[in-house]
Amino acid sequence: MSEAPLLGELNQMTTEANEQEAPAPAEKGSQFFTRGDQVAETGNWDFAIQMYLEGIRREPGNLERGHVPLRKVALVRKAQGGKGAGMVEQLKRRSAKEPLDALVNAEYMLAKDPGKVDHMVALLKAAEKAGLPEVVTWVGDIILEAMRLAKRPSKRILMMLSEAYGSAGAPGQAVQACDLAIQAYPNDGPLQEMAKDYSAKATIQDGQYDTEGSFTQSVRDMDRQTELSQRDQLAQSRDFLEEEIARTRAEYEESPEVAGKVDALADALLKIEEESYENEAIDVMKKAHADTGAYRFKVRIDDVKMRQIRRRYNKLQSAGDNQRAAECARELLAFELDVYAERAANYPTDLSIKYELGRRQLTAGHIDKAIASLQQAQREPKRRIRALCYLGQAFAKKEWPDEAIDTYEKALQLEPPEEQTKEIHYRLAQALRTTGQTQEALQHFSQVAQLEYNYRDVREQIETLRKETD
Repeated sequence: MSEAPLLGELNQMTTEANEQEAPAPAEKGSQFFTRGDQVAETGNWDFAIQMYLEGIRREPGNLERGHVPLRKVALVRKAQGGKGAGMVEQLKRRSAKEPLDALVNAEYMLAKDPGKVDHMVALLKAAEKAGLPEVVTWVGDIILEAMRLAKRPSKRILMMLSEAYGSAGAPGQAVQACDLAIQAYPNDGPLQEMAKDYSAKATIQDGQYDTEGSFTQSVRDMDRQTELSQRDQLAQSRDFLEEEIARTRAEYEESPEVAGKVDALADALLKIEEESYENEAIDVMKKAHADTGAYRFKVRIDDVKMRQIRRRYNKLQSAGDNQRAAECARELLAFELDVYAERAANYPTDLSIKYELGRRQLTAGHIDKAIASLQQAQREPKRRIRALCYLGQAFAKKEWPDEAIDTYEKALQLEPPEEQTKEIHYRLAQALRTTGQTQEALQHFSQVAQLEYNYRDVREQIETLRKETD
């Protein structure tokens, strides 16, 4: 289904929900949550996000039906290459007067970029202002796990998190946040005092677990948060990954025609980087590609195969088997040429594919094809400098030095980062030297030496050219 009908459906559902008589509080967002679940199964992550947000607007405190499944969709979307919110979206959702609007805006930003701590903190603050303690502790646990994974956790964020936990009636988690901050800043007196204060409150609260129901509920909550934390971690335990595979495989076998089930099983299988699991993922996606004709499944299959060949190459190289490693490298290049040529045919307006194809055509010696691909790729701002650098190399290999010189000069005008600057100056100097422009070549080699004295053979080049000019 195209985007326009889906947006029309969202508008219609919103209008009907607003016109209906006020339903019971627990059902205000039900139809949006249910539709979000359905859309998520098809793999249309962006529209599922919109549905969950509309449900959250009506039931802001509903974790299980709103915030939690939205988080899961966001993580899957990110894993499949989903991009964060653009600048216009960020500006539109930067400020909101009403607490509920601020909450929805923060959830949206986090859904588009689920690993960004700034968005997590914005959601925490919005949940506090909206008076939603359960949401505060839920997103607080996500922040706490992110801080555990950080090279150096932020004391400011952890202190703020401790206070948020305390206000939400979760002193135990507040102690955890304080302890994590103290590990990084062991001599901070105020932190230690804060930890003592929350520790005392946690002890008092623990003593109130005098009924089976309250204790059981606390254990369930802890299990749920542990599961969510595991989903967020980059390095997950083998047991958890295998449980995830078993769960997604069972769901897939019930509905193998649902694209979302196919993606979920493939994602779970590919997290264990072993060929047997990867081959199962390939078989699952092959069937989906054959049944639906959706080319995106073929893209994922080829990505897995390229990864397998690269892994085999790295093992051979590490083992010192240079001959077989070279054969493997040639196999990989041939396969990648076919893959990116096919993708360019299927996605003719995607300049990133033209860039990847052009790089490989240049490596394979298909110079004319490489020039054509890279000339198109240079129109994409993100890869313009690098595409120009490769395009200059292609002209140089074709023995068109004047065109190479012009191309490298265009790249330098874009003020590339230092590492690219060194490479472009170096290659420009080589091209100038082939045309007999010795003094100009010397100037560019000198630019490289001033940035990095030991770059490649730049010292020898400079000494040789100076002897020639003398």
